[in-house]
Amino acid sequence: MKHTIFYLSFILFFITLSSSVKAQDFDEDFLKSLPEEVQSDLMKRKSDKEELEEDRYRRPSSYIEKKNSRKKIEQLQKELDLLRGELLETEYDKLDIRFGSEIFSLMQTTLMPFNEPNFDGEYVLDYGDVLEIQLVGQKTDSHILPVKRDGSVSIPGVGKVFVSGLSLDNAVNTISKKIESFYTAVEAYTTLVSVRDIQVIIAGNAFSPGPYTLNGNSTLFHALAISGGPSEDGSFRQIDLVRGGKVIETADFYETFINGASSFSSRLRSGDLVFVRPVSNLVSISGAVKRPGTYELRPDENLSTVISFANGINNKADLSQISLIRISDGMVSNIPVKSLSEFNNMLSEDNDKLVIGSYSYRSVEIEGAVKNPGKYLINEGAGIYDLVIIAGGYTNTAYPFGGVLENNQTKKINEKAGQKLYESFIDELSNISSNVVPQQGEMSFLAELINEIKNTKPSGRVSAEFDLEKLKNDPSLDILLQDGDKIIIPEFLDHIYIFGEINTEGTIRYKEGADFKYYIDKKGGYSPYANKKNVYVLHPNGETTQVTDNKNIFMRQRKDNMILYPGSVIFIPRETAKVPFSVAAQAYASILGNIGVSLASVSVLKD
Repeated sequence: MKHTIFYLSFILFFITLSSSVKAQDFDEDFLKSLPEEVQSDLMKRKSDKEELEEDRYRRPSSYIEKKNSRKKIEQLQKELDLLRGELLETEYDKLDIRFGSEIFSLMQTTLMPFNEPNFDGEYVLDYGDVLEIQLVGQKTDSHILPVKRDGSVSIPGVGKVFVSGLSLDNAVNTISKKIESFYTAVEAYTTLVSVRDIQVIIAGNAFSPGPYTLNGNSTLFHALAISGGPSEDGSFRQIDLVRGGKVIETADFYETFINGASSFSSRLRSGDLVFVRPVSNLVSISGAVKRPGTYELRPDENLSTVISFANGINNKADLSQISLIRISDGMVSNIPVKSLSEFNNMLSEDNDKLVIGSYSYRSVEIEGAVKNPGKYLINEGAGIYDLVIIAGGYTNTAYPFGGVLENNQTKKINEKAGQKLYESFIDELSNISSNVVPQQGEMSFLAELINEIKNTKPSGRVSAEFDLEKLKNDPSLDILLQDGDKIIIPEFLDHIYIFGEINTEGTIRYKEGADFKYYIDKKGGYSPYANKKNVYVLHPNGETTQVTDNKNIFMRQRKDNMILYPGSVIFIPRETAKVPFSVAAQAYASILGNIGVSLASVSVLKD
C-alpha cells in the first residue's frame, strides 16, 4: 500500500508532458534516472513511431503469409484464452479440438527403439530375444542364450530347446522340464534379458507415416504413439493391424480412453502394417454436458452416443432447450428436439452439432465479515442482497459502507485503460526536449512514478450499495451479480488514513464530526511541497471527493462542509507549480479516478 500511495503522491505533479515539444534525442542523465524497463519501453515506443511514419511512404509488402500460419496463431490464441478463463467452458468445442488429439500431443523424434516396462508372461519369443538361464542345486551355472534363427536356444550340456513362438511362461516351463530330464536336484530359473527389435510400417492417415523400429513388446498403440497418432484426417476409431495381408485386429481408441477397455492386445511383429483409416463423422456437443467437445462417431452410431462420450448431461441442463444443427442439401438447419430419447433413433452425420440448453447460474464469491464466507452458485438475476442473505448476513463487526464489489469485466476495462495510460506517458516522455531536464530529486520522483504506473494492478471495483435495509426497501439500488463477481465486506475501521505531502504519513483514530484539517494538524501539518488548494478524500465506498473551491473532476465540496467516515483516506498532492512540466487535465482526471477506486478498495480492508 505504501508503494501505491507513493505512486499517487507523485502522479499529481507529472501526469503528461506537453505534446507541443518536438521530439529530440533524450538527455542521458534523464534516461539513467528511469527504471531499465521504462527506458526500454520509451526507446521502443519512439522507434515504433518513427517506423510508422516511414511506413506511410513504403510500397506494399512483398511478403506473403505462410500457408495455415494465421490459422495456427489464432488457434493457439484461443487455447491460451481458454486457459486464462476468458472463454466459457461450454465454448470448448469452438476450438475445434477433437477428443483424443491431446493423447498424441507428443511424438518420438527418432526411429530407434524406445524403452518399455517389464514384460509379462504372454510375451512371445522369437529370433533376436536373449534369455538368461541360471542353474541352482547340485549343479550351479549361468548361461546367456540368444534365440537363434531356427527358433532355438542351445543350453550347454543339454542341447537345443525350441522356444520361438512360445509365450515367455511356456518357454520357461519347457526349458525347466528339459533341464530336469538331464540333471537331478537342479532347478532352472529363466529370465528375458534382452528383447528383439522389430520393424513395422505405419500408413494411412497417420501424423507421420513411414517405417519404424520398435521392440518386440510393442502394441498397436505404441506404434501410433511414436508416429504422432492419427492426423487431422485420421480416425481414432478404426486403426487396423494388418499381418500377411489380413486385418487381425482393429483398435478403437475411444473404447480405451472413454470406456476403459483395452482395444489393442496383439503384440506387433516385424513386417506388420498399422493402417489408420480416414476419420468418420465428427460431431460436436456443447451446453449442459459434463465434457463438451468434438467427438468422432462411426456412421452406424446414433447421436445418443455423443452424449455418452461427453459423460452425459449435468444438473444445469434445461431439457426444454435441445437442438440439433445439421448441414443438409447445402443448407444449415436448426432442428428442435423435444426429448433426448429422440437421439436414440437418429444416426449421426458429419459436422452435426448438439446443443443442450443450460439454466443460467452465476458462480460468485463473498468474503470478509459475513457469517458464512465462500463461493456460491446463485440464480440469474440475483443481486448483492441475495448473496449476503445466503451467506448468513453480516457479522457484528461488519462495515457495509466499505463493501467492495469486484467485477471481472470492469477489471479488464481498467487494465486496458491502465496500459493506455502507461503508453501515453511513454509517448509524452519521447517529446521531452533535451534542454528540459528535471532536477535530481524530481527525476527520482518521476522514475518511481512511471514504474508504479507500469506495475500497478488494475482494480475491478464497482460502486455499490451494501446496506441491507436500503436494498430491501428499494430493490432498484441492488446490483445484479455476474459470473465471477466477488464481494468483500471489511470489518469496521476506527481510523483515518493520511498520505501525500504531509509531515507524518499514516493513520489516526477517527473522531466523529472532525474535519480533514483536524487530522492534518494531528499529523504535523502540510509539507513544504503540499498543494493545499487541492486535497482529495477517498471514502470507504470508493467515492472520491476533491476539497476545493474550484471546479473539480469528481464531486465538488467545500472544505468546511467535508464529511469524513471511518476508513476514509485523505491525500495531499504535491504542488505541481514547483515542477517544470505542464499537467494535462484530462490525464489528471483519468489517473485520479482509477487510483481513487484502487486506493479506496485497499483502505477498507483490515490490516
